[in-house]
Amino acid sequence: DIIIEKYTIDKDRIYVAGLSMGGMGTFALVCRFPDLFAAAVPICGGVHTDRLNNLNTQTAFRIFHGDADSVVPVRFSREAYIKLKEEGVNVEYIEFPGVNHNSWDPAFNIPDFMEWIFQQRKK
Repeated sequence: DIIIEKYTIDKDRIYVAGLSMGGMGTFALVCRFPDLFAAAVPICGGVHTDRLNNLNTQTAFRIFHGDADSVVPVRFSREAYIKLKEEGVNVEYIEFPGVNHNSWDPAFNIPDFMEWIFQQRKK
């Protein structure tokens, strides 16, 4: 809030991203502030899907996870994706076959990673 107040910020283009526990924090922030973000990018994170019940947000999600993750189970992202779809949220899920917990490496190397984020804006 202080940064938004103090600096010239395009309030229609605020983004949140995080990996592992930061991915969990990404979901948590959108749940707490559903009107704040234009895009959310949780990488190898997760969320208790009950927190997504009746989530009314325009935030676009792009979720990444490796299917061989030995730290954060891939089902966390799979279940979040399904629940977000059920809630009518704009969500994309990209799973990396054979990738362990470091799914941020292939995620950051997707050619349109930053382009996708910067295309998102609140309506």
